[in-house]
Amino acid sequence: MIMKTLLTGLFAWMPIIFGIGFVAPVTAALLEASGIEIPMEANPLEAGLAVGFMWGLVAKYTGRWV
Repeated sequence: MIMKTLLTGLFAWMPIIFGIGFVAPVTAALLEASGIEIPMEANPLEAGLAVGFMWGLVAKYTGRWV
């Protein structure tokens, strides 16, 4: 019963975890490879984390990635 509660709680946050763990590094790599300048002198990983977190947050609350 406890394991079910823990897994349910973990999977509820999975879109944000996926956004930070997968979308953020991919976005950072794409920004570095393309040579796009990032505003406010942020490094590509910070920009990727912002994009991944926001996209994961939207996916969590809307229930869709697109």
